[in-house]
Amino acid sequence: MSKAHALPHNPVGRLASDHPAVVKFGRAGWFAKGVVSLMTGVLALFIAAKASGWSSAVTAPNPEASPTGALKTIAQMSGGALLMWVLAGGMLAYAAWRVVSALLPGGSDAKAWVMRVGYLVSAVIYTTFAMTAISLARSGRANPNGNSKVTSLSDSLMAHSGGRVVIGVVGAITIAAGLYRLVKGVRGDVTEELDLSALSAQRRRLTVRLGSVGEIGRGLGIGLIGFFLLRAAATYNPAEGTGLDGALRRLATETWGVWVVVAIGVGFSAYGLFC
Repeated sequence: MSKAHALPHNPVGRLASDHPAVVKFGRAGWFAKGVVSLMTGVLALFIAAKASGWSSAVTAPNPEASPTGALKTIAQMSGGALLMWVLAGGMLAYAAWRVVSALLPGGSDAKAWVMRVGYLVSAVIYTTFAMTAISLARSGRANPNGNSKVTSLSDSLMAHSGGRVVIGVVGAITIAAGLYRLVKGVRGDVTEELDLSALSAQRRRLTVRLGSVGEIGRGLGIGLIGFFLLRAAATYNPAEGTGLDGALRRLATETWGVWVVVAIGVGFSAYGLFC
């Protein structure tokens, strides 16, 4: 991650400008996030390859195309335990960066508060990923995959009064988050935390394009998870709720869906390189 702009409306940029050491801390977090995103994208492309008949492109058993699956895949590589500790530290750094971003003084309008909540949610998510990496480093085992987690949570919620509504609301919010990412990608609005002034014009264009493609792919993936959650609520069937991997595998059963899976895989890979 480059140093953030020290603009009046960007408290994160002012923090980076006043405390250069914090930038290195933030970079470590973004690097770890990038590695996980890149591997998630590659695994998504494996799903598309297998669905297209290129079964030799995917080893058995099929890896889970999700951040958790990415960590499990990396853990199986040579030196995987060490890599898990490194990535765990990086993701904890990223989570801390997001907490700081959420708590800094800044705007008080609705958009600013939505951003703060988003930062805190991101911090929780990446702390969870860090805990998964630590578990893999220590024992080589991690919690059940994301698909079963989402299905199990949906089942538990639907067992209670109002649980169906909660799942529907979460699904709608997830779709909205996906659309937000999609719009950011289409607009090329991906450099709010970056200072690209030291880069050549060519590298600036490449960085923005990577970020844009990445946000579009992430937006599609996030929206897809929300769609299946919403469908689980509408059909009163918790089995419809699934994580990114399950959503991609369901979509890949359709000829047109394979191309969406490819777009999501390319998007996550591009976002990883952007990070």
